[in-house]
Amino acid sequence: MSDASDRSVVPAGDVGPKIAKANVAQRLRALRDGLGLSVAAVAKDMDWSVSKLTRIEKGEVSIQPLEVRALLGLYSISDEHVVAELSRLARTSRSRQWYSRHRLTGAFADFVAYENEAAEIQVWQLLFVPGLLQTREYSRAITARTLRTDPNDEQVKARVDLRVDRQQALFERQRGENPPHITAVIDESVLRRPTGGREVMARQLDHLLTLAEDPDRFSLGVTPLELEHHSGMGGSFELLKFSGNTHGDVMFVEAAAGLDFLLSDPETIGRHNALFKDLLDYGRTGDRALQMIRAIRDEMRAG
Repeated sequence: MSDASDRSVVPAGDVGPKIAKANVAQRLRALRDGLGLSVAAVAKDMDWSVSKLTRIEKGEVSIQPLEVRALLGLYSISDEHVVAELSRLARTSRSRQWYSRHRLTGAFADFVAYENEAAEIQVWQLLFVPGLLQTREYSRAITARTLRTDPNDEQVKARVDLRVDRQQALFERQRGENPPHITAVIDESVLRRPTGGREVMARQLDHLLTLAEDPDRFSLGVTPLELEHHSGMGGSFELLKFSGNTHGDVMFVEAAAGLDFLLSDPETIGRHNALFKDLLDYGRTGDRALQMIRAIRDEMRAG
């Protein structure tokens, strides 16, 4: 049987593959839970493994449209609107994206996929210029330092290539309708640290200033060294927000030794949204931030 709640499906045309997969997973699990069916019972009736259904409901793997229709048939969902929309979402979730060629894994793979569909990106960075705003030469220098290896190392090249691809994907989306907006707050120490040498850093600051010339797409903030009310000392993070009600906010935390975290629980998200607002309220934004970046850039070249 179906009811009005079955109509709460996100139109497939409004989302990309990652959000589509997450919505299919959430909806299928809700339908099963609503019927009081166990994972084991449904897997048996579908002639699937328990692992397959569990991974589908967690959004770890995609599901074929024909499988969606079969599963909805098992759940006695006869509303063709719901069946069609979930089938289209399943089809969308299986479309191949540019990041597939990088063979990413774990939380970082999910982060890149979510970032590629975010309508708004808010970044707080305490240690280096945010990846989406880096020049290639700065990216090579900071990645080599992080990995403690030569800038020409293949692992460095692979990470830099991914970062550049993330940037290109963002710029391409920004040239379309409803361009995503990125707000980046950067600690002053990051701007003053001559990563890669003073001229490399000066060109990186030039790049930030160039991006800031398009305020509809980029907003920059700086937390001065003398700032007393500093809420960001706990570490860097990136908040991803999505259009409409397609998905809740997601937060990415890049940790040491590849132990990255992707978080979405409301309490954590709410706390970091408030923290990011603090950084904007107490830091320098708008023209004041750009004046500071220009002054540091000039000092970098004069030194």
